[in-house]
Amino acid sequence: MMPRRSSVSAVLLVVAALLGAKDYKVGYIDSDAVISRYEAAKEAKQELDEATAEFKIEADSLRAEWERARDEYESQELTLSEEGKRAKLAEVEQRKRRYDSFLDQVYRSGGKIDQKNNELIAPIVEKISEAVSLLAEEEGFALVLDASRSEVVFAEQGLDITDLVVEELNREFVPVGPTTTTRLVYAVAPIFEETEEARQENIGSQIRQRLYDRFGAPTSAEMVANRQFDETAKSRGYVDREFTIEEAVDVARVLEADYVVYGKCSYDGRRVSFTLTIADVQLNTEKRTESGESSRIEELRDGVDQVYQALSSSIEQP
Repeated sequence: MMPRRSSVSAVLLVVAALLGAKDYKVGYIDSDAVISRYEAAKEAKQELDEATAEFKIEADSLRAEWERARDEYESQELTLSEEGKRAKLAEVEQRKRRYDSFLDQVYRSGGKIDQKNNELIAPIVEKISEAVSLLAEEEGFALVLDASRSEVVFAEQGLDITDLVVEELNREFVPVGPTTTTRLVYAVAPIFEETEEARQENIGSQIRQRLYDRFGAPTSAEMVANRQFDETAKSRGYVDREFTIEEAVDVARVLEADYVVYGKCSYDGRRVSFTLTIADVQLNTEKRTESGESSRIEELRDGVDQVYQALSSSIEQP
């Protein structure tokens, strides 16, 4: 099911304002190659595979319960009273309904697997679209086509920007080297989601990605890839928890970061609230803590941007 290439293709078309001009530059990409080489897409597929495997485990368990109840009824049918038969048969039917209902919720069109797939696809589609748009502007392309959707019979050298797109997309996955005196290295820990509503809407992930993008934007900054942080945190036993300053600094120090951002968020269906802290890794001290909120999820980025400004202002730039 991953990835949904038709959705990706829809966003890989960039039309400049000068398209109607007499002389314009047309480039192309191979979206199949972009997806196969994009680290985030690989991670998304792995996450979907893991979720699908968990659903299968639960389905197998429900099926086993139904079959066990059915077998017990069949083995005891001759010795049970009429009332006992009715009770046992009702249990068998109830377990069968639970099993069938679970299969329908998970595997039907629009079910939990489809929902998970769409959840994982959305940020990938957005990232690819942004990368293509950025490179089209930088390289002077008025139009970028998707060669994987239609055959390219001939193209001059230099019009295929697939490699450039992949390189741009995978920048955040480049391993972080030793800290230099001219660039500050930042890490962003997973933002703990305090409420079920926040987890359902992936509020923590949205805040984290926005912080990653903002702190990584200046040329004087270098970012620890989120995946690297998560893998290191897991290896040190920091999983599914709200990070303390000691834990966040511990992971960031291993990854040779100068500063680490961590925090928590909540959502009650009406308002998003979050609190973020930036800490000096070498000194193991908090530099600043700021809180923010948003009345709508769609406006969350603006709220995070305001808190980012406050946090970044506490850092002395090289």
